Amino acid sequence: MDEEKKQNHNERMLRKKAVVDAAIERAQEERGIVVLITGNGKGKTTSAFGTLYRALGHGQRAGVVQFIKGTQATGEVIFLQQQASAAAAVEYHAMATGFTWNTQDWDADKRAADEAWAHATRLLQDPKVKLVVLDELTYMLKYNYLDTATVVDTIRQRPALQTVIITGRAARPELVELADTVSEIADRKHAFKAGVKAQAGIDF
Repeated sequence: MDEEKKQNHNERMLRKKAVVDAAIERAQEERGIVVLITGNGKGKTTSAFGTLYRALGHGQRAGVVQFIKGTQATGEVIFLQQQASAAAAVEYHAMATGFTWNTQDWDADKRAADEAWAHATRLLQDPKVKLVVLDELTYMLKYNYLDTATVVDTIRQRPALQTVIITGRAARPELVELADTVSEIADRKHAFKAGVKAQAGIDF
């Protein structure tokens, strides 16, 4: 790169730094937030657990309620259970029925959803819990296992410094409105659709 291009680059980076510094200066409010990770693409739960491990790295207490996935042994949960100090800092509950399309029993799924939501409600009322992950919660609203207004109201009334991460496809507009941060993961390509078997350590 010639000297003129280097100089232009340095000037652009200087202007960018000024913009970033100004944004940091404006963002002074301290409170918990609601993060919604939705869309049809791969990586929603993975992202939530990445943030969970980040919180644990800072010595924070956390809670995880997994809706839908309860009967499948996933790498992120296995790893969490293997780490004694991390497991002690995380309250974990999984909805015992697993994937709803396997049960085909709305009443049983409703009971399991209510039980899982009771665990979530307790976490959402505990100021010592700094992060609550509600994995695949969107399905509970889509299939009417849980009342949307009740869920939204409970999350709104959580402790001021508590952050909530919600994952799942087809998020209802009420969740989008509630969230402070919304990430939508697009489904451009997926190996499974090309006939590649789901792999331990990559897909679960």
